[in-house]
Amino acid sequence: MFRVRRFLRTLKFRTLKIYISIFLFIILFFGVFSFIEYQLTPNIIAIAEAQARIISTEAINEAVKNKIAKNVQYKDLISIHKDTSGQITLIQINTVEINRLESETALEVIKALREVTMDGITLPIGLATGSKILSNFGPAIHLSLLPAGTAHVNTVEAFEEAGINQTRHIIVLEVTTNIQIIRPLLSSNITVKTDVPLVETIIIGNVPHAILDFK
Repeated sequence: MFRVRRFLRTLKFRTLKIYISIFLFIILFFGVFSFIEYQLTPNIIAIAEAQARIISTEAINEAVKNKIAKNVQYKDLISIHKDTSGQITLIQINTVEINRLESETALEVIKALREVTMDGITLPIGLATGSKILSNFGPAIHLSLLPAGTAHVNTVEAFEEAGINQTRHIIVLEVTTNIQIIRPLLSSNITVKTDVPLVETIIIGNVPHAILDFK
């Protein structure tokens, strides 16, 4: 009887030691995990933001070039008026067409971003360490990407010297949009801004200082 009680006492003590060991291991595991996550989170966010900007910029450029720019000609947007001697007296902007292009571009950009961000991005946790050796190791971290709000499109222009008495006139679409990076306990909003050339031409002669109706 004494031996049985002693055996049971020993068994309970061993069981208690096992439970304590498991409990301490769990605390240690979560402590180490929290520390690593705290240390790596800024790197993860920075890398995710860089990847999101690259993906978004490529999508915006492709959308504008393939859906917008290929169907637009310089003469559709700009009217150049000359006097009897052939000198340029006025460069007039087709404001109605410009406004239409800005609205159409905004819709195409949002559509393209929804398609390209649908799968999100996946980063190996080793990439966040900054080590070249460990960059492809470790469990993968998946982050969701979501277009936040609408795309803002503005039309800007630039004049550049293209030779003797020649000026290159460029019309550019300035696209600005926001992307939200989402993951449990991690969120970030970034602004993506890119300029996409729309049309250009070479103007022979002096360019007038005043351009009518350009915003």
